[in-house]
Amino acid sequence: MNSYRFFTRTKIAFIAGTLLLAAACNKQPVGPTCPDAYNPLNFTDIASIRSLYNGSSASIPANTKKIRAIVVSNIKNEAAGNYRVQDLVTGRGIDLFLGSGFTDTTKLKFGALVDINPNGGSVSTFNGDLQIGGLDATAFSSVTCADVTAITPRVATVRQVLDSIQNWASSVVTLENVTISAGTTNATGANYNITDATGTIVTFVRNTSGLNPITTGNAQSVTGYVSIFQSQTTGIITPQIILRQASDVVSGGAGANGNGFTLGTSPVTFDFNNLGTGSLPNGVSVRTGARADTIGAPANLNNTPATSLWKTFTLGFKNYASATGLTMGADSTTQVAATNRALGVRQTGTLGTGGDPGAAFVFLVSNTTGKNNLKMDFQLQSLDTASTVTRTTTWAVDYGFGDNPTTFTAVPAANITGSLITGNHVFSNNAISVTFPAPVNNQGQKLWIRIVALTPSTGSGSRGASAIDDVKFTWN
Repeated sequence: MNSYRFFTRTKIAFIAGTLLLAAACNKQPVGPTCPDAYNPLNFTDIASIRSLYNGSSASIPANTKKIRAIVVSNIKNEAAGNYRVQDLVTGRGIDLFLGSGFTDTTKLKFGALVDINPNGGSVSTFNGDLQIGGLDATAFSSVTCADVTAITPRVATVRQVLDSIQNWASSVVTLENVTISAGTTNATGANYNITDATGTIVTFVRNTSGLNPITTGNAQSVTGYVSIFQSQTTGIITPQIILRQASDVVSGGAGANGNGFTLGTSPVTFDFNNLGTGSLPNGVSVRTGARADTIGAPANLNNTPATSLWKTFTLGFKNYASATGLTMGADSTTQVAATNRALGVRQTGTLGTGGDPGAAFVFLVSNTTGKNNLKMDFQLQSLDTASTVTRTTTWAVDYGFGDNPTTFTAVPAANITGSLITGNHVFSNNAISVTFPAPVNNQGQKLWIRIVALTPSTGSGSRGASAIDDVKFTWN
């Protein structure tokens, strides 16, 4: 009996040990399980490939390491034979031009991860955009298992895209809170304007893409790759964002300019005493490049009192000490300490951004439904009395309707009291009263109101510092 127990226990122990050993042998190795784990030392990034181009077509050196990239756009909304790829290291992208006869599209399907052997290829431009050419189907191999298998779009503003057009070309971006409007068309497709609070960029949608027409109006976001189109006849470069699929457009949202402020209970007032927080009141913006046919481009606000002195000559919109309660020539300490603030601008002659002409203080009213006899009162201040300030700026008040007006109508002079002139080393704090004409009444759409310098300053010498304060809207 005892020997039987010993034999049984020994057998059980042997079986358990064998099972334990087998389980240990089946354990997965420690570390990456993917056979294609990414090692940057084994690859060439697209930034290096792009740098080969120096004004003329350049051959890619022999023995260049392969590129690992994501196909961020196929031929759905491209000319035949063009594929956009973006690498996993630098985030840079480039166009692959493989010719209209290229048929091995499986490896280069939208969203695919591929290794690209660039040897034998060249880097050149077509219509201003960099491309790799000279490759065939043997240059591509699918990567089915990798550490990173997707590109996260860069969230950016239109202004950032325009400023980074070469660095971001063929890479994916997302623009948020935009307004889409129809542009020009041709036999190939249609242009649409994508506008956010910082500017406008074009998207071209081919008729063959299945995406045209796209829905116009407000969109929460638009995603696509950055593209460059340079006219072969004029040489003009048009930055673009190109859509790849219907889901690249997410409709809705407040659009490029928000919904503005509501006329709830009369009056609605703006005193600008909180500009130091860095934010303008809801529905208020400052712009340059304003004209009778365009709102103007949003501009930055310098909210720091210490660098917003009346006699500081740097251009831009600023958080000035209000003239109300102060006297001409108040010193810098007094200005910085002043709690009564004004929204102002120092104009310069810098084309497009200097504000002479084109500086505008803009108020966006969500609608005037049920409202009549709208009136605006404000203080218009001339602050810099330096003897060198000998230019004069004449301001106007106008209005427009809709999400992105292309027509602004001037308020007749008979409807305005007070002097709309600043500059010429005069210190003034003029009370302005504006009565809007009947077309402004009972409008169910957005109403834009601007205090704007539509004409160039007159005289010579330096431009002054102008400001507005204590803006009040009343109605019945």
